[in-house]
Amino acid sequence: MTRLLDVGTKKQLFIDDLIIDETRGVTRNLNQPDKYAGNPVMIPLYPWEGRVTLYGTVWNDADGEWRMWYQGYGGGAIPSMAKDISDSPWKGFDASNLLYVIGYATSNNGIHWERPNLQLVDYKGSLDNNLVLSDAAYANIIKDTRDPDPDRLYKSLFFEARDPAGTPNMGDGVSIAFSPDGIRWTKYEGNPVIERSSDTHALLGWDDLHGKYVAYARPSVHEENKTRRIGRSESDDFINWSDPQDVLVPDEKDGPGMEFYGMPVFKYEDHYIGHLWAYHARPEEPKQRNFGTMNVQLASSRDGINWDRAGNRKPFIPNGPPGSIDAGEVYTALGPVVVDNELWFYYSCSASEHGVTGRSGPICLAKLRLDGFVSVDAGQDVGSLNTKPFRCEGGPLKINASAREGMVGVAVLDESGIQYQGYS
Repeated sequence: MTRLLDVGTKKQLFIDDLIIDETRGVTRNLNQPDKYAGNPVMIPLYPWEGRVTLYGTVWNDADGEWRMWYQGYGGGAIPSMAKDISDSPWKGFDASNLLYVIGYATSNNGIHWERPNLQLVDYKGSLDNNLVLSDAAYANIIKDTRDPDPDRLYKSLFFEARDPAGTPNMGDGVSIAFSPDGIRWTKYEGNPVIERSSDTHALLGWDDLHGKYVAYARPSVHEENKTRRIGRSESDDFINWSDPQDVLVPDEKDGPGMEFYGMPVFKYEDHYIGHLWAYHARPEEPKQRNFGTMNVQLASSRDGINWDRAGNRKPFIPNGPPGSIDAGEVYTALGPVVVDNELWFYYSCSASEHGVTGRSGPICLAKLRLDGFVSVDAGQDVGSLNTKPFRCEGGPLKINASAREGMVGVAVLDESGIQYQGYS
């Protein structure tokens, strides 16, 4: 007998098969967000930015203020790895020229962004900038109203960009910082808090399902396995974190050269949705592979641990055509922002592939209709979809459908598949 699903008041999406019992004459399709025609929405303007990337966070506060925390590379470009892929990319590089900084921007519409002069962080002898942290890389921000300490209302996961000797740190270890307002930050004195990780991580925050803070920190590629993969770490107090455990690893269906560079994860209804950064590395390059293109695929989970790949692993946010600003790489912010009936996805990108010097880093925007990740589509002939038996709460039961060129019929069935009269 089929198990009765209790869905409460949550929307049931077609990203996975949980609600689906049987389909006939229909296909399930991944829907890509439309890239904003006015891209990019942010470009580097100041010396402390160098180039800007969105290993970061964007949200729209309840009062309507948009806030963005983004990555800048002041003082110089990241060194090229192109001269000798078997050697360290830092060999011969002047560490004093590179400064990782976290910038802060605001907006009243999510399109036009301003950089406030915060007077907080010294950059080459001046406080006239919009920086909130220096020597910090890839800061993910959450607002944690559970914490009774007002000085820890905002929490950040990042990596220290320099080791104690002042030389660049390639991200071996993840650190944390706290803030009362998201602007004035204090780094935790016991950093790093996750040591067996490398330079890419994504902070989910407090997870009610597991009763813990959760982060997806990539296990270290400098240890025994140099294939990039997605790991999961958890904490009871945001200070003491477990070592990242593998939860998503490339398999034979991905083909040679595929690695998972990172995966921002956000909760959406009953789903954990992951923006999987699919790194199409060169198979002939010895590990650790430093060259290749990157786009965004979609992954989903019901527990944040066991993951499925959506849309037959097709790109969710693809690279642009050759010569475009996102032809080489695409990275997404932590999660989308809901704007009326749309989901706004912010991403940073590069015209050239990973590992090539001079990579640009504008910040762009793509938009998707609300709930529109994956759809079930019929063609010219009649198709059908039967759900599994489920119990729901609340008022009217609704479906999200378009029938501009046809019709949609709905019925409630009994255990034998017979329609209940009056419920069709």
